[in-house]
Amino acid sequence: MKNMTISDIAAKAGVSKATVSRVLNSPEMVEGSTREKIESIMKEYNYTPSATARNLSKQVSSTVGVIVPEISNSFFGTLFSGIEEITNKNGLSLLYCSNEDNEKKDLMALELMKTQRVRGVFYVPAVNYPAMGKKKKIQKELESLGCPVICIDRDIALPFDTIHFDDRKAMKNAVISLAEAGHRRIAVINGNSESSVLASERYDGYLEGLKAVGIEMDEAFVYQGVYKQSYAYLAAKELFQKKEQPTAVITCNNNLGRGYLQAAAECGTADLYTHVSLDKIEMLDLLKIPHNYIERDSYELGKKAAELLISRIAFPEKRIQNILMEAPLIRETY
Repeated sequence: MKNMTISDIAAKAGVSKATVSRVLNSPEMVEGSTREKIESIMKEYNYTPSATARNLSKQVSSTVGVIVPEISNSFFGTLFSGIEEITNKNGLSLLYCSNEDNEKKDLMALELMKTQRVRGVFYVPAVNYPAMGKKKKIQKELESLGCPVICIDRDIALPFDTIHFDDRKAMKNAVISLAEAGHRRIAVINGNSESSVLASERYDGYLEGLKAVGIEMDEAFVYQGVYKQSYAYLAAKELFQKKEQPTAVITCNNNLGRGYLQAAAECGTADLYTHVSLDKIEMLDLLKIPHNYIERDSYELGKKAAELLISRIAFPEKRIQNILMEAPLIRETY
């Protein structure tokens, strides 16, 4: 259902738009029974007042929402730049919001977007809603926005346009590449594969890679926690103390990569293991220090996502698209 407007509310209540506006801005100026009638209609139709007068009068916003887990993460910072390149050309402004991989904050961010009556939303789901039995709930929340939604980076099988990287294939290829270079003990530091769809895809790719080269999975080499630098730091410290050591380590995002490198530097073991990071480590790249990484071009991801939104706004009835982008392995040290 489309968003209700002041005109719609006024017509249903049999009053002027000015009266509805007064209920919203100065309710004490409106006679009690009239105010209650208008408020009842607003509640019935789940009316959310727009944050700007321009949106109320034109019913068209030039603002597009962006909801991501971490605004400070360089992957998403570069993603923003890609989105901006396209939205700026189309006269759209951006409203950023972080859900911090938290369901409650995710719903709060969506409520903010509803209040702002955004023209569209770029959305990175905070959690694996289908695995939690909450797919219908989040779908309903997104549909209530009344605008196009582009799901980015994480595919949780929602009926909206989706664009993301083929992390599963990328992880599989990384394991095979390491095995072909002679590595048989390959450790992985990942997020929680039960709560994170990304962690699940990456773990499945890791297992498929091991199977493809005939290596039996060793639980002692598998770490699954949270996508935080502090977690990878502690996991790597523990890994370095094991009796049987890996010869290669894969970290499953840039935060985990930094945590691993911090621990390796402190323990003086940086040269003992071949390291592959999913996502480039910015500081190593800046200092031109060779490293191995799975390249996920988030700038290009942002551009393509924005182009998808512009197309969806222009052609709202077209078939839903699910775009899968390649993530090649960049080898610089082995």
